[in-house]
Amino acid sequence: IKLPVANKDVTLRLRGLIYHGEFHFTSRIITRDGKLWFYDGVTTGGTANLEGFIENISERELRECKGRKIVLAVYARK
Repeated sequence: IKLPVANKDVTLRLRGLIYHGEFHFTSRIITRDGKLWFYDGVTTGGTANLEGFIENISERELRECKGRKIVLAVYARK
């Protein structure tokens, strides 16, 4: 995403996704090198599991994760 800030475009990159379903939140974290990590404090035992790379997952697959729907996207400066 590019946003105009003080007459200059600022590029924001997708860095995280929060999902909700079955009264429970889970997340995906996207690192600067494009790795996609899944985190669920209940099922992953407090660690994040590598799912692959962001460029290999479709937009549709990003909108849902293990039966949960996306509720929040987190962006950060490039």
